[in-house]
Amino acid sequence: MFTALAIATDYALLPLANVKLMDSIVFICALTFGVSAGASVAALTWLVYGTVNPLGPDSGPFLLLLIASEMVYVAFGYLARRMLTPDQSVPARSLLWGSFGLIGAFLYDVNTILTPSLIIGQSLQASLVEMLPAAPFMLAHEISDFVFFATVAPVLYASVRKVALRQKSYVALPPSAGALEPEHV
Repeated sequence: MFTALAIATDYALLPLANVKLMDSIVFICALTFGVSAGASVAALTWLVYGTVNPLGPDSGPFLLLLIASEMVYVAFGYLARRMLTPDQSVPARSLLWGSFGLIGAFLYDVNTILTPSLIIGQSLQASLVEMLPAAPFMLAHEISDFVFFATVAPVLYASVRKVALRQKSYVALPPSAGALEPEHV
């Protein structure tokens, strides 16, 4: 479900450069169901989206870099899972999650821009200069991730929790999140 949703929203948002819900979806999957689930969704989403893409497929090594870079959102999902407390206010949680999105997008962008340049032997200075033309795209990615993580992610989390709680056999959800519980959304 998460992989399909991430891929569908990637294609739907294709006209908006570097504006994707995928990062939020990977984050929520890792937050709700754990690192393995989040990593699986990240990898499967990039395998499909990176291979069957109207803008052209990504090469094998670069596709692996994209998958590895997406794991920053899995790490932040795990961190958010460890930080969930019922007494945390919704605005504070939204700001925290938005910050995770912003920082995650920055780390993702820096890694996917600098690593290929450094691998082929360019100096760090030359690699940093290559980031200048990418700055507007990075900014769009970082701002949109902040907004999506702060607004869409909490609603998605509450919805997924509501469905998961109906499954009596599923007990691996993180502890109650207070105001983000389905009955409060």
